[in-house]
Order: sequence, then structure tokens, then C-alpha cells
Amino acid sequence: MENQNPDRFTPPALFSLPPSPSEGDDRLYVGAVRKALSVFYAFQEKDDPLSLSEIAARTGIGRSAAQRFVHTLRILGYLQQDPATRRYRLTARMLDFACAYLRNDPLVAAAFGYLREASRRTGETVNLTRRDDDQIIFVARFTSTTVISADLVIGSRLPVFCTSPGRAMLAHLPAAVADDILSAGPLHAHTPHTITDRKALTTRLEDVRRNGFETAFQETFSGDLSIAAPIFRKDGRVCAAVNIAVATPRWSPERVIDELAPVVVETARAISANGW
Repeated sequence: MENQNPDRFTPPALFSLPPSPSEGDDRLYVGAVRKALSVFYAFQEKDDPLSLSEIAARTGIGRSAAQRFVHTLRILGYLQQDPATRRYRLTARMLDFACAYLRNDPLVAAAFGYLREASRRTGETVNLTRRDDDQIIFVARFTSTTVISADLVIGSRLPVFCTSPGRAMLAHLPAAVADDILSAGPLHAHTPHTITDRKALTTRLEDVRRNGFETAFQETFSGDLSIAAPIFRKDGRVCAAVNIAVATPRWSPERVIDELAPVVVETARAISANGW
């Protein structure tokens, strides 16, 4: 999503490992795998390399255990260590997992051409997102030729409740599921425009079902205007959303609805009908 703020903005990392099952609940559960993955997650909120002590503190697995996991991941090529500072960072080999996902997700393959065409028609940023609990994940992205200052790339996450693709999907979930998501925790305002009132959000979801699209105007980033439409599986379940993100002052909310709503709705319907 776009933003006119000249300062480089990095959205907060929102993802974390799920909690471990209670002891005895799952005899097949391998706790060591979770601990190894927690090392990767330790890097999510910091651009700079991490020391072993920082990794141990962020993972909560203890320095001795952290040292063994870090050493193993370095030998396997997923971490690299600076010889001078002794600090660690992730390597490009981590991208293997992202590439494998993109190659194996049928939705991405089905949507690719339609997203590219929507971007060509509008000259603006077009995104494909999926939902993961109370967050959306960007799984495909065609950027505009204009400057984008928000650090959103494939894999970025944002809250469901204050994004147009999030609410476009939320509107077509079972009512109980949508209510659970909105009630799971506090809804923090990202800008002065963020809608945090649950009754107001419920009304917005009703509008989505009636209109076929949703908007979020400067709710996540100042200067960002976003419009989205839901994508459905063959069985009618909502599974993703396509959105177009533009910026003020080049666009007004009225112009977004007039010119871009038909494009996102048409694109989402074409992807839904593609038979994947």
C-alpha cells in the first residue's frame, strides 16, 4: 500500500510462532523444531544483525540452547556471522521457502495474469493477499511507477480489521468467525483515520457484502487509499482478496471508488472464476 510520507516507514512485524501445545496434548509434537524456527522469528523486528545474547533473549530458549541452534543453522547456510562483530543475520537461502510457496500456491498462478493486467490498466499498485487469522499476508504484488515509501513486500503482514483486503475477506467469513477475529484483542489505531469501533466495523462488513468491495482510506498509513474485492474458491468460501493501493493527493476517495472499484471487482471475479 502506498503512502506519501517522505520518511521511510517500516510497518511493525505482526507475526509470531503459535503457542506450544500443553504438555501431553500432542505426543507427535517436536518442541525442538519450534525452537529452531524461533531463531528465524527473532530477526523479524530488527534490521541490524543480532548477537547470540540478543537471539537468546528474543527466543527465550536460553543461551546454551540458542548457541546450538544458531550454530546448526549457520552450518546449514540459513544464518551468516560477521567475523568482526560476531553478529548474525539471515541469508538469502531463506528465500527458498518463499519461492517454494509461490511455486506451489495455485491461487498465485491463477491470479498472476489478472493482477498484471489490472496494474497495466491503472498504472497503480495491485496486491493479492491471503488471511492468516487476524492478519493479511501479501502473496503477490505489482507495484506502480510512483514512489512507494512503505516497506511492503511479498510476505508483509498487516491487520485484517483496518485494511481493505482484510475487511473484504472478513465480510464473507461466517459471522461467528468474523466476530471472534474482531473481539480477539484491542484494535489499535494506526492513524487518526483507523476505524476501531466494532459496531462501525460490523456495519462496514455489511456494506462489503452489498457493494462487492471495501475501501480503507488512510487507516493503516497516512496518505494511503486502498480498495479491495474478495476472491472465492469453487465451493464459495472466501480465500483471498485483490486490492489496488494509491496515494493522496494524486487520488481522492471519490475517484478511487468511481474508477478503481470496477477494476478490483472485475479482477477478483475473474480470478474466482478461473477454476483453480
